[in-house]
Amino acid sequence: DVIRRNALGSFRNMLHEVSKSAAMLIFLKNQQNRKDHPNENFAREVMELFTLGRGNYTENDIKESARAFTGWSSDLKGQFVFRRFQHDFGSKTLLGKTGNYDGDEVLDILLSQKQTAKFITKKIYKFFVNDTVDDEKVNWTADRFYTSTYDIGKLLEGIFTSDWF
Repeated sequence: DVIRRNALGSFRNMLHEVSKSAAMLIFLKNQQNRKDHPNENFAREVMELFTLGRGNYTENDIKESARAFTGWSSDLKGQFVFRRFQHDFGSKTLLGKTGNYDGDEVLDILLSQKQTAKFITKKIYKFFVNDTVDDEKVNWTADRFYTSTYDIGKLLEGIFTSDWF
């Protein structure tokens, strides 16, 4: 349902909603992510598969992000729950920025990186246009996607109405 609601809307909203879905939290074992023993699974997948792509973050970025996602869980009805006493409220450094970040703030930091727009655009390009990526076209399209504040509908419209499509 999250994907259906956001498929042509805001990637930002989709990322935040999917990240708080019981399916993601349970599958990536975030219910085991506690302040005294952070589990890096969730943070790693958010960066590798959904935002920056492999090679665009460090192991320390993963460790610090995992700390920010501590306490994120779901209840028996599948609703998001923030477990305050399991959360690490300490200072964290991620992608050169430092603060007492929580999971939502980490997602926003990842979205502030133009690399996220490029990573998503490249996936869309490969699916709809060609397996062989034209970096010039991807970069142009990614810039538009980023400046549209991650509007998926505008991204697709830009591709489908372009002369090169």
